[in-house]
Amino acid sequence: MDWRALMLVRRSDTTNTQGKDYDRFAYSDAGALTQFGAFVEVLQPGATSSDRHWHTDQDEFLYLLTGEAILQENDGEHLMRPGDAACWKAGEPNGHRLVNRSDAPCSFVVVGTRTPRDTVHYSDIDRVTHYENRQYRVTRRDGTPIEEGETP
Repeated sequence: MDWRALMLVRRSDTTNTQGKDYDRFAYSDAGALTQFGAFVEVLQPGATSSDRHWHTDQDEFLYLLTGEAILQENDGEHLMRPGDAACWKAGEPNGHRLVNRSDAPCSFVVVGTRTPRDTVHYSDIDRVTHYENRQYRVTRRDGTPIEEGETP
């Protein structure tokens, strides 16, 4: 295998996960990285990046590339513009997400550590995602399972 070929990853090499109002391009997966994940997400007007959440074991970094977005955290809302970044240290219970309230798409880079296990807590809904041994398990805060397709 020519390892030099793996150094350059084009968007066409990535897996594009499409949602209703977003596109997510997984660059780190296309580059076979194992220590951290890195992707570019494009949010359409009115879209949110996720439910507000925080990680027990994984650091997370976000850098806004284009457009404007509202960063929602525990302490309120913050306008982000191109060149702005946000950092979340693992274990800090600061639920966060981006909301695109503008009339144009916005795009951003997200980088996060990849740990053997992690727990994702959702600030505004009764859901916790547990990741261990490459398996996901979703529960309510009290530990009772949430079945696939069930809304907490």
